[in-house]
Formats: sequence, structure tokens, C-alpha cells
Amino acid sequence: MNLTVSATENHVTTEDRDTEDERAFRLKAREWMHGKLPPRIVGQPFMDWEDKDLIEADRRTQRVLWDGGLAGITVPKEYGGLGLTRRHETVFGEEAMPYRLAWHLGNNYNIVIPVFLGHASEEQKRHYIPKMLNGEHIWAQMTSEPSGGSDLFGLITRAEKRGDTWFLNGSKIWTTGGEDSDIGLCLARTDPSLPKHQGLTMFIVDMHQPGMTVRPLTLVNGTRDFCQEFLDDVEVPLENVVGEVNGGWAVASTQLASERAATSRGWFIGAGASLPREQIEIPTAPVKLAQELGLAETQRARQIVGEVIALQALRELVAQRAGKGIDAGTLPPTTGGVASLANSTLNQRASELMTELAGPCGVTGPAEGGEPEQGIDRVWLFRIGGGTAEMLRNTISERHLGLPREPLPGKDVPFNQLRTNATQGS
Repeated sequence: MNLTVSATENHVTTEDRDTEDERAFRLKAREWMHGKLPPRIVGQPFMDWEDKDLIEADRRTQRVLWDGGLAGITVPKEYGGLGLTRRHETVFGEEAMPYRLAWHLGNNYNIVIPVFLGHASEEQKRHYIPKMLNGEHIWAQMTSEPSGGSDLFGLITRAEKRGDTWFLNGSKIWTTGGEDSDIGLCLARTDPSLPKHQGLTMFIVDMHQPGMTVRPLTLVNGTRDFCQEFLDDVEVPLENVVGEVNGGWAVASTQLASERAATSRGWFIGAGASLPREQIEIPTAPVKLAQELGLAETQRARQIVGEVIALQALRELVAQRAGKGIDAGTLPPTTGGVASLANSTLNQRASELMTELAGPCGVTGPAEGGEPEQGIDRVWLFRIGGGTAEMLRNTISERHLGLPREPLPGKDVPFNQLRTNATQGS
């Protein structure tokens, strides 16, 4: 992904709003992180799953935060966290701005911990959450399948119970960091005689156990962030079921909602995108690109630069408004989906504009040994994280706005009786 760290010299804090307790926490965080965390390096990617040294460095960084009592700020104390408020998390993010945090562990705190807090057993929470917080485990989410497209609940990876063990067979795809993850959340079909939303179960799976084959996927831009997994009789003990057997729909719904919320507020904790600011930060990439191409004085280039700046400001304001409203209880949790859709839609438009500004450079890579494209982030030319935009619009209309659901043919039909391409002619 072409997501890189930017400069932070002019970031602001809300230190003047601290309560006495928040002030004490701020000073603790400031003192502990100074000299112990790696500095934020401009241009360094937030995530690069091909850079094994950077992945291991992020593990060590997470351990430093754990040792300093700064990991899992809002996670309950009984599971290794601090049990503090969202405001404390904001304070931490402000103080962490000069440093690189453990951004390769984003799935841990953005998705897996919320899923565990909502659905895991007490034993699972006490066993796994501390290892997520101390950097021992990197987690993956194994949801999408080669045959499924955007229809998550049409998945065909199956789980069969034999004695005291579940056996999983099938394939998953588009798993970010799958090769370097230790454990995964894997959704599988446990009862095909039930309608497709009812016969699913969420499992905790060792990513390196026998029967699990993980293959990195090389994309057209040369990156290898995503993987495909092949599960051949992968054994999963009974205690590794998250939630209820055949109740995976509820677990997956929390998983997707958490991903959407994290995408809307800013996936990389401490990166600053969702921190409150008194002024809008002007992105430098469009201005620099226009100048380098000699287009800064042309009318169309100035229009593009202005619109990109406005889009970024709008994206940040929407995320802040949604986050504050949800935390304060004045907006429902489903507002996170609205912010997530706004985030991706606005970024898609910005990508289109930047590609137009760049001309041929917008569709080709740099010359060998040359600099990368300035601010052209192709990851936003389409949306898959947290579900496609089309699926998210359905979710917003039904769950946030309360509009009637679209007709779902076969909603109550057992999954193994649904018509597919293979059965159309039979």
C-alpha cells in the first residue's frame, strides 16, 4: 500500500483541556516514550509486509508500550489493559505523534480486541488479549474467499466436527499480512442445512499449523501485502470457537463494524489524522506535484489542488464529528459506517484528481531509481476494507437510517439448497 508517514512538526495538542488525571497520564506517556520509541521517519510506510525487520521492530515497540503501562488504554484491566477513557487514548495519540508506533499490529487493536470483548469467552479474553497487547501475537482476519466476492455470508469454507476437534477445509484470500501473522480469526460454515447467515462459526486458527498453507499474492503494483490461505483438514480445538457455534454472523458483524469504525477514524493509532485540530492541516503532496510538473499556475491544476485540500479537510471533520458523537452517546454506533463510507468515497475522488494531475505518471511507476509518485495512493481507487462501498451503503440505509431491507431471495432457504452457477442447469 502506498501509505507513508508524513511530517508532524506542526501538530497541535489539547493539553489545555486535560483534567488532573489526564495531565498525569500525559506526563507519564511523554516521559516513558522519550528515548524508548523509534522516531517517526517521513516517507516510511505505515505498513510494509515485505520489510520483516520493520515488522519485528513494531513487535518490540508494542512490548515497550506494554512494559511502560501504555498498551490497551481503553481495554479493561482484567485483560491486561488500563481501563481508561477515550480521552486518555486521545492524549496518548497526541504524545505519540513524534514516534513510530506498532502499526503492523493494527488488526489486534482495531478489530480482534473489539471482537473478543464482545463475543469471546472469559478464558479466551484472559489468554489472548494480553498477548495482543504485548506484541507477542500479530492477528489476521480470514474472511474473504476466492468465490465469494462481496458476499461474505456466501462463504464455502467448511468446518466439520469429528469427536472433540473441528476440521477446517477451504480457502481464504486478501488476508493482509497473513504470512507474518501468528493467529487468525477464520469464519467457516458449520451447518450447510441452515440459511447462509445462520450456519457460520468463528474460529481461532494458528496461521502456521499443519494443513495451513499461506501464499503471498503479488499485485500488479509489485506489492505483496495480501495472502491467500489454503486449509486442508486444519485442526481446531473446541475451545477455539469464538461466540456460539452457528452464531458466527453476530461475531462477523462486530468484526466488520469494528473495521469500518477504525477505517473512518484513522487506522494507524497515533498517526494524528483523527486528532482534534484548531486548524485544518494542508496536504503538501498535491501542491508539490503541481510544482514539480510545472503546472502550478494553470487553472485546472489549481482547481485540482484546491479540491484535494477541501476533500481532506472534509474527511477529517466527518471522522472527528462521528467519533465525538459516538463517544458522547449523541450519535449511534452505526454512524461509524457513515464516516467510513465518507472516508473511502472522498479518498477515491482525491485519487482520481491526483491521477489526472499527474497525467502519465498517474498510471505508471517511477523510472528505475526515481522517486515514487507524489501523493498518488492507488489503494483508494477502489474500496474493499470493511466491505465494498455498495455493501456499506446497504448497511447504512438499513441499520443507520432504518429503511426497509431489500428483498433477499433465498433468505430462509438452507445454504446447501441455494441455486448456484453449478446448479442452474440441473
